[in-house]
Amino acid sequence: MSLSRRSLLLAGAGALAGSAGLGGTAEAAAPVRPRQWHLGPSVRRDVATLFDSETGAWHPHLYWYARAVGWMQRQDRTPRRYDSWVFQWYTHGKPGPRRAGDPPEWGQCAHGDRYFLPWHRWYLHYFERIVRRVIVEELGRSDQADWALPYWNYAHREPGRGSAQYRRIPLPFRQRTLRGPGGRSEENPLYLPPHDSGGRSRDAEPLSPAQVDPGEAMAQQHFRPPRDAPGAPLGFSRMFERQPHDAVHSAVGGLMGRTPTAAGDPLFWLHHCNIDRLWDAWLSDPSHTLPTGWRWPTVRPGHGRRGPDEPYLLRDADGSRRVLRGDLFAFPSDASTYDSLTDGTGTAGARFAPAALPPRRTDTPVAATKEETRLTARTTVTAVPTPGGTEVLHRAAEGDRGGRVLLTFEGVQASRGPCPPFSVFLGDDRQDTDPRGFAFVGLLTFFENVGGGPHGEGLTFSFDVTEKLRWLRGTPAWSGDGVPVLRVLADSPSAAGSGPRFARATFTLV
Repeated sequence: MSLSRRSLLLAGAGALAGSAGLGGTAEAAAPVRPRQWHLGPSVRRDVATLFDSETGAWHPHLYWYARAVGWMQRQDRTPRRYDSWVFQWYTHGKPGPRRAGDPPEWGQCAHGDRYFLPWHRWYLHYFERIVRRVIVEELGRSDQADWALPYWNYAHREPGRGSAQYRRIPLPFRQRTLRGPGGRSEENPLYLPPHDSGGRSRDAEPLSPAQVDPGEAMAQQHFRPPRDAPGAPLGFSRMFERQPHDAVHSAVGGLMGRTPTAAGDPLFWLHHCNIDRLWDAWLSDPSHTLPTGWRWPTVRPGHGRRGPDEPYLLRDADGSRRVLRGDLFAFPSDASTYDSLTDGTGTAGARFAPAALPPRRTDTPVAATKEETRLTARTTVTAVPTPGGTEVLHRAAEGDRGGRVLLTFEGVQASRGPCPPFSVFLGDDRQDTDPRGFAFVGLLTFFENVGGGPHGEGLTFSFDVTEKLRWLRGTPAWSGDGVPVLRVLADSPSAAGSGPRFARATFTLV
């Protein structure tokens, strides 16, 4: 049994426990509402509407975000201060090992599990409240009492004009200086150097349409798979996390390209604001449902291996600690709203093979690679068929045998980050690199799976290629003889320097 989004717009009281400062005893309470500078939900807007690329003018919402980021960065001399940039960054992920005395809020981002979207929603909510307080109280701008985070609408498509300009890192984040009141130039806290592992991996080069495309995830009916069966759809949360969430992280690169450093980039918050907006758009469809009975854990998963057992907890605008508890989908009642839940929420035209749950370990592949494959800018590999495997594959491609064919990449990882995404194509037509074509399968992304992170053995990516094989059979890409080759192409020629690889690729009938 499931519940719709509309029945879950609950007041935050049942979902949180508040404690005064650091030492108070938690008790059920609604989130502390800051002083009268915020009287109701604010509106999150598309960042493309907050600056003029011709005149260089910035909307006050964007300008004061930059000023607040700068103020928070200046507090980093005392990084354990809750409204320092480092504290908020490290709440998501801390570079380097955990140390005695680290605040329990640090290093708690939820990825790869049911908490991914709900945790990031609360994380954004409290960060936004902190920034709003800084703008109003520390910077003295009472006229910004309705300030809200903007979002980066990278999947927006302008009729007749294309979409490349929206897939670029927004211009204000690429400018070394900004124009303050009176026209004077100021250092821009939103700027990070391009083509730099401590900045971003690109400058004005647009992300590809496939990397920003939310269409496949938005078409899912269930938040998580209703059944754990090979070949079943991943469900919205898991599919959405990899595409476009992980893909955008990996493609922007630099700090954004790795989990522990991602929130150090001021662009992180606009990316996740759009992720939250797309989730809101998915939830607005009454046919999409959320599971019932899911609750926040008393100890966040995996945390006990890195330090004392702790729940999920965040800091509010007044510095008080807020513990996430109760119903997983009880959202903040005073959260900001969005100016649009329809713009940039559809497909950008890529022809993905459906992402699917991988085969069971007991399922025998009909073809598999024999050794680890290290990825170059353009890598071609061939899976070797098992006895009778070629016949099974051909019959499945002809449509006269039941079951689905899964193409699975195991142990996908990189030695270090950032590592941009790789695109997977079926067949040996080397001229076909169009993600809108039938040879395109999907993306291998490197965000959580770099540098021996939480997924030290790498990640598994599985795609249902049954229809791809049927379309490609008898074409220049695949004559129908043997097993179609796999082409894995890098987003950037420098990608091989990150040590990307996969342990094995398989074709399996399930």
